[in-house]
Amino acid sequence: MKRGFSDYDADQTWTCDVCVIGAGAGGAAVACALAERGHDVLVLEAGSHWNPSDFKQDSAWAYRNLYQGHGTRAAVGNCAIPVPGGRGVGGSTLINSAICFKTPDGILDEWTDHYGCHRLDKVSMAPRLDRVWKTIGVTVNPITVQRNNNVIFKRGADALGLPGAFMHRSAPGCIGCGVCQMGCPTGGKSTVDRSFLAIALNSGNARVNGDCRVQTVQTENGQLRSVSGRTIDPKTLTEAGHFTVKAKSFVSSAGPIGSPRFLLSNGLADDTVCGQHLYIHPGCGQVGRMTEVVEPWYGVTQGFYVDRWEEGYLLQTYSVSPDQLYAAMPTSLGPDLIEVVRDLKHMIMAGPLVHDEDSQGQVTLNGLVYFMGDGDRRRMLAGIRETARVMFAAGAVEVYTGIAGSRPIQREEDIARQVTDDIPARDISLYASHPMSTCRMGRDPADSVVDPDGRVWGWDNLFIADASVFPTSLGVNPQVTTMAIGLTVGEAVSDTLG
Repeated sequence: MKRGFSDYDADQTWTCDVCVIGAGAGGAAVACALAERGHDVLVLEAGSHWNPSDFKQDSAWAYRNLYQGHGTRAAVGNCAIPVPGGRGVGGSTLINSAICFKTPDGILDEWTDHYGCHRLDKVSMAPRLDRVWKTIGVTVNPITVQRNNNVIFKRGADALGLPGAFMHRSAPGCIGCGVCQMGCPTGGKSTVDRSFLAIALNSGNARVNGDCRVQTVQTENGQLRSVSGRTIDPKTLTEAGHFTVKAKSFVSSAGPIGSPRFLLSNGLADDTVCGQHLYIHPGCGQVGRMTEVVEPWYGVTQGFYVDRWEEGYLLQTYSVSPDQLYAAMPTSLGPDLIEVVRDLKHMIMAGPLVHDEDSQGQVTLNGLVYFMGDGDRRRMLAGIRETARVMFAAGAVEVYTGIAGSRPIQREEDIARQVTDDIPARDISLYASHPMSTCRMGRDPADSVVDPDGRVWGWDNLFIADASVFPTSLGVNPQVTTMAIGLTVGEAVSDTLG
């Protein structure tokens, strides 16, 4: 059953076996795992239910309705980084580019051996990852929908002999309309509301209540007894009615920003570990001017990557709408920006995604903090140089680096001179959409928030199932791992219910 604001009375009380807070990648998968095992599951989501026909190809509409903080959420430290996240039934899968990587074996080995996460060993995770792959319809989209931005960047990577490939994506029905970040208007992307949550609902054991923001908890003898909150009017985004949910167990899947804030604001954990270890995979976009027509806003939004994982970064193509590109260009207002806008149809776009090897961040109740480490800063600059080389190899006549105050690079031999290792993090135009690890899993409560079953230390019936439990930075796009973690925690919760 799916319900939203118009279905609620002013004061509601609901009961269930398991209450899941958040309907994103982790919440949808944990709800599916529990519903399939016969448990009565209620999923609460602060955002609304959406159909593909509801989405508008309009940035302002998307920021208001589909993004946390209306798209203004950012981390600040020795740099400033936008950290967008999805809002709605489907979470960030509503607005991501559908990129899919399985969890690297080396990461699973580290999580198992160093952090004691016995449920995350390679043998146990393999069937869960395979199930995620199948459930969300992961495929490589054909050339006909990749279109120019991805194909041209591939041409440059091939010319340099770099290891690259078209990316696997959970968008089997993609037609290349290029508006993934505003919600897929065709239904070609397998967002979790249309995959894992649909399975849960079809089992008859799950309900998904949108427009419900959880705020407070009631506890007794080391257990949560209920959670309470306010319903949200989607027309005004203001609080309206009140609800309470009583359950045997609770799972926070509010994401790597929402889950630690839920714990901290209710005194369920303290900030010595909870909210610490924020990783975000910082990225930076480069734009190359071609003589040929590209029209980068058409085609798969992120379709091709170059594998530099061993060096601490990946190169990934990306595309945005013309208004978003205009706003993001590191070019001063005036003739220079007008010239860029005039030539938008000739631009290709790509950039590095960095692994977070020595950076550190924190989620607090007041904001997000992030300090880019010197090693990650150097890896970012190396990725910018590599991206520029690929663009010139593809035929670019100049490259905009994404570095404040820089001029376009017009010759390949000038890359090293203009992108030097002494450029500070604050001068790099950064972006990050993969927060992780703020409630990390481990064997020791002194340096983890949840135990190897996903249970919050100190609470018998409170679990977390989202990317916040990653013990370390992942190094690749996280949605597949997040869903597999959801299935894992779902099994653990089911075991406690009998």
